[in-house]
Amino acid sequence: MRATSKPIKNVLRLNEIGFTMLEMLLSLLVFSMIASMLPLSFRIILDDTLTEKGLTRMEWDVFSSQIKKEIRTAEQMTVQPDKLLLKVNGQIILYEKYASSMRRRVDGQGHEILMQNLSSFAFEKIADGVMVTAVGLDGIHYSVRIHQFLQTGGVQL
Repeated sequence: MRATSKPIKNVLRLNEIGFTMLEMLLSLLVFSMIASMLPLSFRIILDDTLTEKGLTRMEWDVFSSQIKKEIRTAEQMTVQPDKLLLKVNGQIILYEKYASSMRRRVDGQGHEILMQNLSSFAFEKIADGVMVTAVGLDGIHYSVRIHQFLQTGGVQL
């Protein structure tokens, strides 16, 4: 009998815990696919002109849907070339230019920026509503015609 016995190593068991050549090739394939996509993803991430144009368009869509909702629920409306006054639920809502942005104020208070990077915008009274036009700093023109369902008078300040 031996005083110290070494455990007998199973050669088959040792080979099962290591990588095979097939697994190594598969991992190299996955790594090279990921590495080949990195330059494309960096170009997309660093090229922000597409995202800025998309954000500006989305910003205009959100603004136009919000102003449509407020104009259609307004009790009174006054259209000036550079301002739009609405009376909704007893509150006076003012849309006006502030620097290169369009802002919204309620009862003369607040400072909610609705659109940014505008070189100009105007409100124009049409037969049954208002037409809002804006020009971005990049020269892109935006416009929306909003029709009021109820005929209302002007806002008295």
